Parts: sequence; structure tokens; C-alpha cells
Amino acid sequence: MKKLLLSAFILASALLNTASAQLSQGGTPYSFSHTEAKAAFQTVTMPSFDLDALKAQDAINDQSKGPFRFGYNHFVDFNLANSGSWTTLANGDRLWKLGITCTNAQTINLAFDDFFMPNGASLFVYNGSGDFVIGAFTNVNNQEDKAFATDLIPGENIVLEYYEPAQVVNLGRINLFRVTHGYRGVVDYVKSFGNSGSCQVNVNCPTGTNWQNEKKSVVCLVSGGSEFCTGALVNDVPQDGKPYILTANHCGSSGFNTWVFRFNWEAPTCSNPGSSPSTTQSLTGGVQRASSANSDFSLVEITGGLSNGTIPASYGTYFSGWSNINTPATTATGIHHPSGDIKKISVAANSCTSVSWTGTPANSHWQVGLWTTGCTEPGSSGSPLYDQNHRIVGQLHGGPSQCGNTGSNMVDSYGKFAMSWLGGGTNTTQLKHWLDPLGTNTTGTLNGFNPNSSVGIADNNEIIPTFNIYPNPSNGLFNLASNLTFPQTVSVKIINLLGKIVSEKIYTTISNGIYSIDLTKEANGLYFVQITTATEKIVKKINIVR
Repeated sequence: MKKLLLSAFILASALLNTASAQLSQGGTPYSFSHTEAKAAFQTVTMPSFDLDALKAQDAINDQSKGPFRFGYNHFVDFNLANSGSWTTLANGDRLWKLGITCTNAQTINLAFDDFFMPNGASLFVYNGSGDFVIGAFTNVNNQEDKAFATDLIPGENIVLEYYEPAQVVNLGRINLFRVTHGYRGVVDYVKSFGNSGSCQVNVNCPTGTNWQNEKKSVVCLVSGGSEFCTGALVNDVPQDGKPYILTANHCGSSGFNTWVFRFNWEAPTCSNPGSSPSTTQSLTGGVQRASSANSDFSLVEITGGLSNGTIPASYGTYFSGWSNINTPATTATGIHHPSGDIKKISVAANSCTSVSWTGTPANSHWQVGLWTTGCTEPGSSGSPLYDQNHRIVGQLHGGPSQCGNTGSNMVDSYGKFAMSWLGGGTNTTQLKHWLDPLGTNTTGTLNGFNPNSSVGIADNNEIIPTFNIYPNPSNGLFNLASNLTFPQTVSVKIINLLGKIVSEKIYTTISNGIYSIDLTKEANGLYFVQITTATEKIVKKINIVR
């Protein structure tokens, strides 16, 4: 089983250069520039724990490539009423501060089970010296389930500072339930930023030239405050930007509402930079929609920090396409975060084979046919495997590959997307229910989706879609652009949100060209276009706005 082998020191080093990485509004804590807010405040020291016992356990767990534990979780109950210190400012606004010390910690990270920022309120978290600050966290960070979490903060001392305007006094809620003491890192493993295996290749090297869309899907996952994996944004049939992350089932079974999803952690060029890239962005909070141990898949929907129901456009994301056809890829490509390092790309320039993995059904996994460029490492778990057509066919479960290995030890096994599609036959054990919500019974492939590109124009290096519809939104007049390689019969149905077919047309000799769809008599709103050919069924979403 592949899990992230990541030192707390690595991530702390990275964050020192990306203090604004988490979705936040920026700015400076009020107390940094106002004398009236510099009063003394309560500091709580976390209790000691048996570090030697934990390290002894780690030494055993790490041999089996099990979960890498870099921190010790203190479970607490700190909130605005029972902890910290309040200061009432001259204008009636209020400021709350709480200090937390984890003696000898390399990093500290936090999780909240009741987090609500009223309009105008803000929370900052910074280290004891004040030279590393994250925030401001505001009402933009509110989640429906009231959960929230922070990325790692370097050092053994941190301060939480909450600012509350007079007009919203007593409306904010902060309840801290977990403080993670990061206790091991570079001392235990001679690892640092940019120091995954020597055979690993940065995603922006020539090997990754034709994978610049897909790389935007791949994220580093932080689960449980102390475990790390890789995942990828995956497209759905409506292509509506629903923020689904495909990863491995063994990457976590609970606490999804405090997961952190880190995007764009990569070197800008082929060479390793001297310090961590500053373009990293992250979101907090998710919910697991489906999972199955048989193919080791987990589908998690990001719920926190979204913009109009999807990832903020500034993140420049891409939703990878997929194939649920049980046919081995002739070549395979993996994009991942080995050992928690910046994004890498690996290639197996030969066919995959159908295998099982320990404890899984026969033929439930794809085994790459020997890595020819790079490989995977702990931390690559859950990362996507792409076929020769740039479509996801599986996610990493495990394997023996590592830099320096040769022959049969340079392989890895990925849970099949084709098996995960129907999974255990229920909504919570399959991909189909979530990625094909209209039940079009799509059996085949779906290309990737770039939510930030012009409708009707394929992205560079992406297979040109069979059909595009534009303009979208429109006043009711749409163009259907066809990219069929030969004339054939095509059925086009327009379905409203109640499931009623409002228009249906059959084209008997449709080929390359542009065809009109007239919906000017229909009401404003969202509709689905179901396009059926002899070989595929496609569903697209359109919007009538007048």
C-alpha cells in the first residue's frame, strides 16, 4: 500500500514561501498594527506524550509502506467562550486571541468542528514570531457542516486571532477540536523539498509537454491532519464542473470535512527550484460520495471555498476525462506527488496487464508494464493513471517500484476505473451514479473538461470532442458542432430539469458541420442535451438566459 512518506519539515519549508496558499482574503492581523490590541492573552501548552513509543511504532509501520504518521493529534475543546482572551476596542469591535504551544514541535496544524465567520469577521493564524501568517479566513471559508482545517504552520508556537466588528458581536463561532503536533521530519528522513527519488521527473519537463491539461487536475491531499496522498479532479457527464476528486480508498475513511486539497504545487520549469513554488493554492473540506476496497477507489467532493459550485477560476483547474472500458492501455502515464514532493510525471511505454492486488478480486487492477520514465513513491497513492488517449483508467493502490529498482520491481498496480464504474452496485460503492447523474448509461469514454476555456474550442493537447454546443448560455438559439469522422444517424434530445423531453430530433446523415438547435420557445433555465450515436451517448448542459 502506497502512503505519503512526508516529513513535516518538507511541508513547513514549502509553506514558508506560500503563506497565502489556503483560500483566504489576505491582509494583516489587526494586532500587528494597532497598539490597543497588543494586550496579554492566554496561551495553552499541549500535554507531553510518549514520543519514543510513537517512533517505535512508526519504525514498524514504515517498513510496510503503511500510513506515514508525522504528527500526534491532541483532541481539545477550545472555543470563544472557554479559552483565549477578549479585548474590546475603542470603536466597539472585539478581538479574541489564543496562543497554543506544542513543545519542540516542528509544525502545528488545526481542525475545527464549529467554524462560522459572520460578515466582516476574520480569523488569522500565525507563528510565535509573527513572520508566517495564514488568513484572513472569512465568511468565504464557511462550510455547511461548520468544519474547517488549516495547513501546517512551522514552529512550536502559534496564535489564533479573531476580529469581530461591533455589528456582529457574538455571532461568530470557533471551536477547535484537534491540534496536531508535528514531531518528525528531516531528522528522521534525510528528505527535503525537491528531494524525492533521483529518477523522478518534474511535470513541466519535456516528458510532460503533452500533459499540461491533465496536470491541472492533480492535487496533493492532506487527510486526518497527518496523512497525505494524491488525487485528481475527474469530469462528469454533464461537464458542470462538479468538484469530484478521485483518489484511493486507503487514503482515508473519515474526517473528509477537514481534508485539505492542494493545487498547482509544481516546479514552473523542468529544473527543481531553489525554494518551494509560490503558486500553490488549496481548499478545505469535502464529503465522500462513494468508495470500494475491491478497486481501492474513493470519490470525494470538495465542498469548501467553491465559486458557483466549482473550483475558483483563479486556480486554473482541469477535469480529467476517463475510460470505463476494460481494455488495457497500450502506454500509461502517471502524475503524482511522490514523497510529498512537487508534482512529477512517470511513463510506462508499454501495455498494462490485468491483475489483482492483495485481498482484491481477480482482474480488479491494472499493472503498468514497467516504468520507463520515473516511478511512484509513498505519497503517490490515489494518483491517476492515464491511457494513451489522456483518459484516467485507474488510481494508484500500491506496488514495489522505486528509484533504483529494475525489472519486475519497477511496476505498480492501479484500481481499475472500469471496475469502479459499477463498483458494488449501490450509489455509495460506484462511480456511475455520481459521474453519470442522468443515468444515460454511458459505457465508454469521456474527454476532459476545461471550465475556463471557450465553449466549442478544444484545449491544446486534448482530443477534440465529438460534439460541442455554443454559444452557451444563449437566448435559446444554439449551434451543435459535430466532429464525426463519417456520416451517421444521431439522436438529439433536450431534457429539462424535471426530466421532461422538450425537444427531440433525429439527424440521419449528420457528419462534420454545424447544426442549429432552436429553443426560443422554452423558458429560461438549465437544460440537458442528450446526444446518441451508434457508438456513444453524450450529455451536455446548456443554459437559456434572456
